[in-house]
Amino acid sequence: MSLRTSIAVLSFFALVAVVQYPALADYVREFNSPTTKVSVPDPVIASPALTGTPSPESGNPAGVTVTGDDLTNDELKLLALDYINEDRRLHGLEPVELGDNTAAQLHADDMVAGLYLGHWWRDGRKPYMVYSTTGGTSYVSENAARTGFSEAEYNELCTEEHVTCEKVNPTVDIQRLHHAMVYDDAGSDWRHRLNILNPGHRKVNIGVAYTDQFLSLVQHFEGGDVSAPRAPWFDGSDLRIRADLNADGVAIFPTIQVHYEPVPEPRTGAEIETLKTYCVGGGFSESCGEPLVQILPPAQPGSRYLNLPDNVVVADSWVESGGDLEITADLAEFATEPGIYTVTLFEDAGNGQSSGILLQLSAVLE
Repeated sequence: MSLRTSIAVLSFFALVAVVQYPALADYVREFNSPTTKVSVPDPVIASPALTGTPSPESGNPAGVTVTGDDLTNDELKLLALDYINEDRRLHGLEPVELGDNTAAQLHADDMVAGLYLGHWWRDGRKPYMVYSTTGGTSYVSENAARTGFSEAEYNELCTEEHVTCEKVNPTVDIQRLHHAMVYDDAGSDWRHRLNILNPGHRKVNIGVAYTDQFLSLVQHFEGGDVSAPRAPWFDGSDLRIRADLNADGVAIFPTIQVHYEPVPEPRTGAEIETLKTYCVGGGFSESCGEPLVQILPPAQPGSRYLNLPDNVVVADSWVESGGDLEITADLAEFATEPGIYTVTLFEDAGNGQSSGILLQLSAVLE
């Protein structure tokens, strides 16, 4: 008797899409061989739901040659990068460079060690927290995916006598996972795809980790129009932000958000997988929560602010000169607890409207 099962599990910055496990009986067939063979779970591929997209039957991106299962980890990352950039090229977008921030690899390693999929580390941190402590300079937007057997799946399917479970094949599985995120992402409103095809991204940090039965792939997309030489400095009173404006015409929206989260607590892989979304703020929950405080630039000479909300403060200084931005604000009234304080700068779209995130970095208050 033979078993074959097919499972896809993908996650993105705003949503985790989990393809339901098919009933085991649906994959039972009779064979002459007395050995039961269970395949490594593969992504389920569907036709793209958006018009004007490349064919889902398209082969490997131009210039990418998959030669077997003997590629090094660095070579696997370059393979994953080629898939990303080929899809960006097909949509008229500039390629992203391979970054050197280690948070994506750390997350991939942690998922393999814990046999889980999710946006939290088992120590309770989220992607932007780790990105900030590993030298991140702009923002991080995460795609995460896995294939293979979780501990429960392995124990259920692979431990009985005369059962053989196939090993993951990194070169094949990376292509399948990427393909699913771009062409089979309707279950998450195509948000993995939108992340991969975001024209504002400049870099991507890639994490790949695997054992014989489990593989994780993590993509951490970064910006670059605005970068910070270091994470925001915060002592519980003064918050200091320094940033470089690297692109012509980029403008900072004149409201900065600061979110607060308690000190992260360790979580099990099973706990992490119960949450389908993550965003800045909210702690270990699917809720973002409201900003702790919003910072405005000082009023222009001869004017003043009226009737400001309770969670809005005016910066002590907000200086933009020669492509440099330096901001200082007193948050002593709001910073009453140790934890993670995450600063977000948005792009100014004009007419009082903000657009995409330009900078999102965390400071730890002990």
